[in-house]
Amino acid sequence: MSFEHQTVLITGGLGGIGGEVTRFFLARGARVIVSDRPGVEPSALPEQASFATLDVTSEPGWTTLVENIVAKHEKLDILINIAGVFTPGIPFEEMSLVTWRLHMDVNLDGSFLGCRVAMAAMAKTGGGAIVNFSSGLAHIMLADAAAYCVSKAAVLALTRLAAKAGGKHRVRVNAVLPGAIETPMLWGNLREGQAPQELIDMLVKQHPIGRLGQPADVAAAVGFLADPANSFITGALLAVDGGQLVG
Repeated sequence: MSFEHQTVLITGGLGGIGGEVTRFFLARGARVIVSDRPGVEPSALPEQASFATLDVTSEPGWTTLVENIVAKHEKLDILINIAGVFTPGIPFEEMSLVTWRLHMDVNLDGSFLGCRVAMAAMAKTGGGAIVNFSSGLAHIMLADAAAYCVSKAAVLALTRLAAKAGGKHRVRVNAVLPGAIETPMLWGNLREGQAPQELIDMLVKQHPIGRLGQPADVAAAVGFLADPANSFITGALLAVDGGQLVG
């Protein structure tokens, strides 16, 4: 699998999964632009990658960034929409509208803006590929993570709709649904008084394959969906979850 001469934009690229996806594409010859939210220092950014600040909820921010990428590299071939927020531990009946809207703004609207702006640019240069990030929690409803679950379920519908819209432009749109992946975000599930190993044991039991996922598992799936060799795959919703969704 090679991505030489391909220009890739990765949002949320400084996180645990984002960093691994960045390294995946760099190792295969891509030009990679990593974005993350304002105020985040790109200290862990590989030297081969470029960095750009992006608030994914900002329409002008998306437009400016994609225009700058196309001006510099002549095209944007691949967009990986990883940026997201996850605030668990809030009972549904205590969920504030502010927290609800934050998840919709970042997880859903951010993905929508990325799809729309990137698709318009890709349509002018022969097409491309977009990979959105949903979650197994789009199907497994957690009452204390309602905003996240609903926002990620909406990303699935967005992905299918964007795939249908993008076909005539030769823009493919797919999504990955990670299960429990061993990253710093995973520890947001740790409850008061719960030992870390207790959380790990509980999560492992939910995955028939018998282990937690690793960022490299997700990166490999993203690469598969983004690979131009897989040009007949669009609208796919790929679970990367060790069988969690099949019980």
